Amino acid sequence: MMRTKPVTPVKPQKAKEEYAGSDEGGNTVVSVVKAIVYIVFVMIVSVFLSMVIINVGNDMFAFVKSDELVEVNIPEYATLDEVTEVLYKNDIIRYPTIFKIFAVKEKDDRKFVAGTYTVHGMMSYEDLLDAFKEKPVTGIKKITIPEGFTTDEIIDLFVSEGIGTREGFVDVIQNYEFDYWFLRELNDNGISEDRIYRLDGYLFPDTYEFYLNSSEATVINKLLKRFSQIFTKEYREQSAAFGYTVDEVITLASIIEKEAASPSEFFIISSVFHNRMNNPWTFPKLESDATIVYQMQHESGERPQLTGSDLEVDLAYNTYTNDGLPPGPIANPSASAMLAALSPVTTNYYFFYHHKGTIYPSETKEQHNAVIAQFQNYTEQQTTGDVAAE
Repeated sequence: MMRTKPVTPVKPQKAKEEYAGSDEGGNTVVSVVKAIVYIVFVMIVSVFLSMVIINVGNDMFAFVKSDELVEVNIPEYATLDEVTEVLYKNDIIRYPTIFKIFAVKEKDDRKFVAGTYTVHGMMSYEDLLDAFKEKPVTGIKKITIPEGFTTDEIIDLFVSEGIGTREGFVDVIQNYEFDYWFLRELNDNGISEDRIYRLDGYLFPDTYEFYLNSSEATVINKLLKRFSQIFTKEYREQSAAFGYTVDEVITLASIIEKEAASPSEFFIISSVFHNRMNNPWTFPKLESDATIVYQMQHESGERPQLTGSDLEVDLAYNTYTNDGLPPGPIANPSASAMLAALSPVTTNYYFFYHHKGTIYPSETKEQHNAVIAQFQNYTEQQTTGDVAAE
């Protein structure tokens, strides 16, 4: 029997190719559809984001908004959240969260001033934040500080001229770290806890020009810089030659300034105090009325009329009851008073008395009391005057 070879079936190649072509066509259609969907999605998202950006930008920069005026009330000590809520409720802004983010990004100080304001939608976020702040004052002011003004009087002068606040000046005077050699020396030597103002004596009296929006630190620094120019290296060396610190010389100069009726008396008065300071075993106390007046005026706000009993009051600045110089300067002395403190004339005077603008110095207590009796008909037991008997 003849064997026949098995016949291998022939695959329909053409049909397979046709099938394959059909599959590729389907994939192409799907890809096209996906691409179209993606493009449409991107376009929708883009349009949406564009609208959001446009709306937020319009709200932030006020490109096209209502210019209708709206009155809003900002409460005292208002926070950023409270201000944002006021603006949102009055339809001034549409995106409160964006507004707050903007304020934080711009490092806004958020020190809002309470009050009623008129605003409108055409104001940008920056304009709105600025609208509720204290407006900066511009311009230049020339101010003359009289010689011998106390620190309190200088502060009051600046505040009355529209520069700074009393609280701001006190804080700067007491705490601000200025970089001057005389203040470093003051700190190194120690500051008495009874001293009223740390910078007493160093706020040099002169004529200055200030911007009205100057900070308190800027103002005080200008006065200190002028002091550094006036109190020269030679003055510093003279202080050391006397055996005094710079602060002690300035304290003495301030007393001379306040005790004198005119600059012509500076050197005589300086000699009286130097004589007392050089003879502490006989005259341990300076006995200056002006030192008492300084502390009493600082505490009451009014210049007192001293009586005999005031000379015995328990005050740190009372040089009738305390030995030597007071805890610090009692005024901000002039250059002439500083010079007098460093250049006293040679005398044997330990007392002086004023009468109608004339000074009457005395060497002894008896002479001093005789002068007092002559002009005021006092007895030798009564003591008064600018520098009285012990």
